[in-house]
Amino acid sequence: MAVEQATRTPTENAVVDAEPQSELGVSVIIPTYNEVENIEKIVSRCLMALEGHDSEILVVDDDSPDGTARLARESFADNSDVRVIKRTEDKGLAQSVTAGFRHASSESCAVIDADLQHPPEKLPALVDELSDGAAVAIGSRHIEGGGIANWPYHRKVVSKGATGLARLSIPSAKSVSDPMSGFFAVRSDVVEDVELDPKGYKILLEVLEKGSYETGSVAEVPYVFQDRQYGESKLTSSEYKNFVEHLMGLSFSAYGFDRIAEPDRLVRGTEFGFVGAMGAVVNTLVFGGMHLYGGMHYMVAGALAFIVALNFNFLGNWFLTFNQPSEEIRSKYIRFNVVSVGGFIIYSLALATAIDVLLIPALLANVLAIGGSFLFNFIGSEKFAFDIESAN
Repeated sequence: MAVEQATRTPTENAVVDAEPQSELGVSVIIPTYNEVENIEKIVSRCLMALEGHDSEILVVDDDSPDGTARLARESFADNSDVRVIKRTEDKGLAQSVTAGFRHASSESCAVIDADLQHPPEKLPALVDELSDGAAVAIGSRHIEGGGIANWPYHRKVVSKGATGLARLSIPSAKSVSDPMSGFFAVRSDVVEDVELDPKGYKILLEVLEKGSYETGSVAEVPYVFQDRQYGESKLTSSEYKNFVEHLMGLSFSAYGFDRIAEPDRLVRGTEFGFVGAMGAVVNTLVFGGMHLYGGMHYMVAGALAFIVALNFNFLGNWFLTFNQPSEEIRSKYIRFNVVSVGGFIIYSLALATAIDVLLIPALLANVLAIGGSFLFNFIGSEKFAFDIESAN
């Protein structure tokens, strides 16, 4: 597996209750955000499940406004095996897990959600797989003995589709039945010197692709995924977007495209191209309707089609490609229009040359003109209109 070197240090701006006193067998990482109704239950069940094992529990909280971290500290103040890590920046479930990896004191780490959808009683089985030589042990819903309780049909379809897409896109996930699982254990040295850059909820994909381990050393343990009983789900439409972007970035890296450009930039370019392709359809429909059916001169039709497509592309790139906050939309829109002036000049020259000089049919000429302005528009949008470097 590909490995990138990184320094193993505690997360900046993290507040840790106490330093670990000794090496432990397994550090159970529980990422939390607004889980005050579940935190006592999940920690207690983890402690009971691992009774007799050398273990510690790390509650990694993203500064929950509902007091999750405070309740965890108060409820388990007398238990030295429970530590609470409070994070105030770079929030997110996967980021909390990577912070847990850095703070863990054990030979192995296990990851479990706080919402009781993963059964803590399966933790010993995951740890046993590591003791038997596995580098990664995954709780799987898709092998014999596993399953999903009470999911509607459409959620099962979405889950299976995402699993299939992950297995198709990531080489290291091809032999894993449930690469989307959030319930797993890993030897600490698998992730110790690896620079993980997760997005969204699917940290396991990052571990499988970047972790340092031998092929064939992944084990799976069946479990039944349960419904959430308390609290609200954190899964939103933006998390689906994060998943697709994360998968694209990992896939670009896995197949060597990161030698051409940074994976994040390749993802942006792909999204920009997708929005542009949709904009080209809009442009072509408007141009064809006005020129071929409305009898409008091709330059006038081209100008109007370009303006309509420009606004479509701005909104698409605003929401999909560059993820900009709404309060900056006016200034970004003005900059995008400035960039588009250059794109429009390239588009117009290409369109006129193709039709008047090369005698190419109007619709085909229009498509070629769109392609001619694409690269200029992407670089201008990235560097000037949406100013990615300053945003980062």
